[in-house]
This record gives sequence, C-alpha cells and structure tokens, in this order.
Amino acid sequence: MKEVYESIDKNSELFLGELREFIRQLGISTENTGIKETVSWLVAKMKENGVEKVQTFETQRHPVILGRVGKAAKRTLLVYGHYDVQPPGDREDWKVDPFAAEVVGDRVIGRGTCDMKNNLMASIHAVKALLQCKKSVPINLIFIFEGEEEIGSPSLKPFIEEHKEELSACDSILCVEGGENKTGQVLLTYGYKGLLYVELSVESPAGVEVHSMYAGIIDNPAWTLISAVQSLKEDEKVLIPHFYEGVKEPSLKEKIKYGLARVAINKEKLEETFDLKIKKGMSVSGALLEACYKPTLNIDGFYSGYTVKGGIKTIVPASAWAKIDMRLVPGQDPSTIFKNMQKHLESKGFTDVVVRKLAELPAYRVDPNERIVQVVSKALKKVVSKKTMAVPIVPGSGAFVWLPRILGKPMASGGSGAGYMAHRPNEFVTIQQYLKGIKLFATIYNDYAS
Repeated sequence: MKEVYESIDKNSELFLGELREFIRQLGISTENTGIKETVSWLVAKMKENGVEKVQTFETQRHPVILGRVGKAAKRTLLVYGHYDVQPPGDREDWKVDPFAAEVVGDRVIGRGTCDMKNNLMASIHAVKALLQCKKSVPINLIFIFEGEEEIGSPSLKPFIEEHKEELSACDSILCVEGGENKTGQVLLTYGYKGLLYVELSVESPAGVEVHSMYAGIIDNPAWTLISAVQSLKEDEKVLIPHFYEGVKEPSLKEKIKYGLARVAINKEKLEETFDLKIKKGMSVSGALLEACYKPTLNIDGFYSGYTVKGGIKTIVPASAWAKIDMRLVPGQDPSTIFKNMQKHLESKGFTDVVVRKLAELPAYRVDPNERIVQVVSKALKKVVSKKTMAVPIVPGSGAFVWLPRILGKPMASGGSGAGYMAHRPNEFVTIQQYLKGIKLFATIYNDYAS
C-alpha cells in the first residue's frame, strides 16, 4: 500500500479541495436547507472519483444515494454514510463561517467536518486513489448515503426493506463513523445501544391555565406528570416491569478482554478522554460498565407553565410535557418496553398521561472475530493511531444498525477525525486526519479482499 499512500499525499491538495467544497454544501436535514444541492454535488463527485452506476432514490423526506464499484470481485462491501449535518447553532460561537470550510493552521473548520462529511468523502477518495495506483479496486463496493441521520433516519429502515435483495449482495457492512478522542486514541467499537424515545403529556381538564388561587381544588398537569415520571425510576433503577429481562452482565473473561476488570487509567484521564464529568462516587470501572453494558432511562426535557427567568406569574398550567430516552442493550426490545411502560403508568393510575413513541432502534453487537471487524481494527491501528480503546458497546445509537439487523450481515465501524467535536461550534478535521481517512478506507478495501 506504500504506493497508494504516496499517491494520496501527492494529491492531497485536490482531495482537500473537494472536501472543502463538500463542507460548503449546507445539507441541513432539520431545516431542509441545501439538501437538493448537496445531493447533486455528491452524485457528480462520486462519478468523478470512479463510483459507477450512481442512483438517487426519493423518500418521504430526503434522497438516498446508491453507488457501485466493480462487479466481478470475490467479496462485496456495503459502505454506509450520511451527507446531512446539524444546524450550526449560534453563529457567534464560531470563529469562522461554519460553511466556509476555512483552513486555520492545520485545521479545516466547518459544520460536518467530523460528522461525517470527512469520512464519507474519504471513503470515495479511497476509490480514486486505488484506481490511480492499481487500476482497479480489489473488492466490489456498494455505497449507501442517506440524508436524514441527524433527524433519526425515518426513511432508512423502509428503504433497506424495499431494496433488501440488492443490498444483501454484500458480504459485510462498513459504517464510516469514528475517529480519535481528545487523547489521540482511536475507538474500536463492536456494537451500539438501542434507543426508545418517548413523549409524555398531560392536559388540564379546564383546557387553559387558571389562577393558582384554585390550586387546591383542581389537578395540576405539572404535578401529575412529575409523579408519573418519578414512578418510572427510583435509586437509579428503572421500575418498568420486565425492563431488565434479557440484560446480561459481562463475564469475567469479557471484562478482562475489554480492560474493565482492572482499569489502567484514573478517573481524571477517563474524564479527559470522554470530555465529561463522571458522577461523584462512581469508579472508573463502574463508569465503563455502566456506559457499555447497562440500559438507562433519561429525562431529556420537561416543560410546563410559566418559565420566564426571574418573573412571577401565579397559575395552574394548562399542560405539561416530558421527553424521555432509554438507551437499551442487546436482549432488550424497544417495542415491548414501550408497551410495558404504558401498562405501568395505567396500573399506577396515570390514565390521563398520554404516551407517544417518537423513535425506536434496536441494539446491535457484532462478533469481534468477523472478518470485517478484524480488517477494520487492524487498519485503524496501522493508519490512524496505534493508541486504541476497545468499546464492546458504544453508549450511543444509530439507525444504521438496521442494515446488519435486516440484511443479516456483520457490520464494523471506523473512521478518522476529531469525533469528539461532532455537533459543536468550530467543528474541525485536521489535514493529516483527513489524509489518514483516505488511507484508512483504501487499506480496508485492499485488506478485505485478501
């Protein structure tokens, strides 16, 4: 691969120029801004870089792009990515225009630079690099790029089901997600938690807010909802019936394998690695076990009544809402848990609480011995960073897990870049991180064939 790596470095100006063009395409899915232009640009660049038979499929929201490389190789790899990005947020928090793709020092700054326009574009540039040096790509590739990841990918599952026969031609799946953390470690991930996202709401029988002088004789939707939410969890234990059925504790062998039995880093180092503060009294090993193996129930938001800071308004609110997410582990079924949650609230007398399911995703875990996992892990160590951290189950979730779940093929994830900057102001990827990304995917394509 030396010749390929040298070619990538030699053509770095061209590759970086196209990455910066891509970043300038807005593609904000939550606002439906620049989607059409982003798709048009990406389709053209895929073709220019050697991807054949590029097709665009309309969905109820944003298009899905399919592209192919080769057809006669022994093995076929399905490559997943998303072209949409988060809104930039407050522009005053950015040092530069979030869609100008300015180069500051060794950094390309802009929305989407690490989530995930860098890895998506690098996966395409890797095709061009291999074609330039080897005249062919040693495996067949099927690219699937969606534009709804930042809004929960509502069209992805139906699309996979509709095109299952075509997509099932792959032997394995590669999700072009990942990168280094703040300490320079690259994460080797083997699974993702599932997700159940619900909304609880209560409406006042009066239908409008009323003076608080009547608080003693009418029901307050906020108190009702607070009580309902409190009934779901106590002392860090979720009280929904059968919630923990199917949840398995890791064996001692697995704890040792993933470094959870004897953790070599201290609490401060772990907090630096993940850029957060761990609960008081929680050990490092306890934090890792919690993040990787245990399900959670979390309040995302709570709203009711008068909320002006410093103001006074004495009312009984007309309504109250709460948003709750549950991160689930293998063995838990989101649909079953949702039904049990509804039954639980009814049994506690909260019949006036309306429960709506807004999103659900299954958990996914791959066997570390699968060929694609081994290839990606070795390539990450070789190209991106020799410093690695194995994560059996990532605490986050993604709709891309529908690919292995529906197609029945193993999936691995990998990428290069400052992954910890995703969704933040001044999101960036360094020039070297981007070039490493192209080399990473070229290495994966090459090694998966051998």
